[in-house]
Amino acid sequence: MKDIAKIFAYLIAVIVLGALLAPPLYWGAQWLAGHGILKVLAEFKFQKFFNRAAMIAAIALLWPTVRWLRVSGWRDLGLEPDARWGRHLLVGFVIAALGVGAMAFAYVHFGVYRFRADLPWGKLPLLALSAATVAILEEALFRGGILGLARRSLSPYAALFWVSTLFAIVHFLKPDETFDPGQITWLSGFVLMPHAFHQFAEPQTLLAGFTTLFMLGWLCGDARLRTRSLWMSIGLHAGVVFVKMSFAVLSKRRETHLPWIGRELQIGLVPVGILFLGWLLVVLYTVYENRGRAATGR
Repeated sequence: MKDIAKIFAYLIAVIVLGALLAPPLYWGAQWLAGHGILKVLAEFKFQKFFNRAAMIAAIALLWPTVRWLRVSGWRDLGLEPDARWGRHLLVGFVIAALGVGAMAFAYVHFGVYRFRADLPWGKLPLLALSAATVAILEEALFRGGILGLARRSLSPYAALFWVSTLFAIVHFLKPDETFDPGQITWLSGFVLMPHAFHQFAEPQTLLAGFTTLFMLGWLCGDARLRTRSLWMSIGLHAGVVFVKMSFAVLSKRRETHLPWIGRELQIGLVPVGILFLGWLLVVLYTVYENRGRAATGR
């Protein structure tokens, strides 16, 4: 229970530090844009910087928290060296990319989305880099650090349930883009906090979005528990993010059918079903792999 209390203290510290970091991040971006450096930063609202500041705070505070909990190494978090890391990374990416990609093309076929007239293929390499970065950082944080800490006090799947719930909550808490925080001050991050819960007031969005995020967290977390490493979960996460981001720049949404199909590719009960099928494939693959290793004695 002491470990769980410390984890909650870590989460509260992340929120507070994120709120404090958001204004200087915003001011720094405006300064760069004003001097002709990365002018695109001037287009982003304060809400975007609030989200990035929270992630920076989560990463910055993770190591002190690990030390606070007296974790001496990766094995204390339930992680081991993975001799098959390349295969696990590739299998995870293929399972996620093919599943989400098939869903995306089905949406186009049935007229839910349509491809743009001019397809910006040149953006795909940058999207691939962004997807890899997001996958590595978030898997290290949620499935590596937080899940590893939680399973010290809880059974593996009880810990997975609560960490998947936390993963969904964190990603579902998005500041309302329509809210105007006014002139940005040191307290603007705290002013924005109450408006991060606006999606919880929309029952269909809550069902369609929160459930998908929980299923993604469960898929990546179970892969981590089964392989005792992060490589397959990184591949799964990267595959989902890369296809989602690529489809967003290559297509336009024509209609929504909440709670089945949402405003974005990853929102809705249809992607929940796709992620569930992906989880079944991960289970079947790891069971097959473990049987093969047992038969060969490796």
